[in-house]
Amino acid sequence: MPNFEKYLIDFNQRYSDLLVKQDSANLHKLLNEPIPAFEQNENLLVGSLHQQKARAYSLFAENKEMDRHFEAAIKLVDKADSWKLYLDWANLYFMQLRIPQMQKNPNLIFEDSLRIINRISLQTLKKDRFALWAVSSFQAFCELALNSNKSIPTIYKTLDFNPIQLNLINNPSKIKEFYAHFFKSIAVAIELRDSNLLMKLLKMISIDDALMISNESLLTKFQQILNDTMDLRQEFADEFNYIYALAPILKTNFPNFALYISYFENQNFGGLHYFFKAIK
Repeated sequence: MPNFEKYLIDFNQRYSDLLVKQDSANLHKLLNEPIPAFEQNENLLVGSLHQQKARAYSLFAENKEMDRHFEAAIKLVDKADSWKLYLDWANLYFMQLRIPQMQKNPNLIFEDSLRIINRISLQTLKKDRFALWAVSSFQAFCELALNSNKSIPTIYKTLDFNPIQLNLINNPSKIKEFYAHFFKSIAVAIELRDSNLLMKLLKMISIDDALMISNESLLTKFQQILNDTMDLRQEFADEFNYIYALAPILKTNFPNFALYISYFENQNFGGLHYFFKAIK
């Protein structure tokens, strides 16, 4: 086994142990260890180590170190795959909204996330529909958060809204990044109270054609499709739960969405009924 691979296995073991112990002092010492020499054919492994260090630094909101390691990782991966790193990088900024001291000015978080997302060349993703959707959902979410004049982000004009094939929906190893960020687009539609956009998004991920063409209310369709998708795709459920927990912090940037979450959390079915009835 090459020396670097041995080091990486040892690093991962020590990292896991320190996380369990919540030993931040020794965790910082581990993160500050210099990366040993490596061969060119080990670039991807080294890139993964930089990404892991970046994620660890993000937990402490040490963003200069997080940025430094992501920059190093991006230089080591194939250019065609760099969008995944940028997406992870932007999402780590977004996840810092969990940290109390970062909640005073959410706009700074959205600005940092959007700054990273904008480094992705969307033109290079034209042949990968689901990669383009993952990045665009994040971009639209951040743009709407920062835009005082609430209007539908223009990025949606270029996207393919055709329904997803069942073999992709039912395969948990496929289009993971798409599902990890798609709820951001749903949140955009709810915030804008745009029934046309919301229905197009729901049709994309629905597994129940009969429901979509039925006379059931928008609320019924929305709740059923949301539940079905959370059952089928853990990434989607995780993002819903994270954004759900953030709703009180997001109420300035997304007042309508925060109102929907409030009704949902309090099981205010009358409020939900009138909220969705008002979506035009």
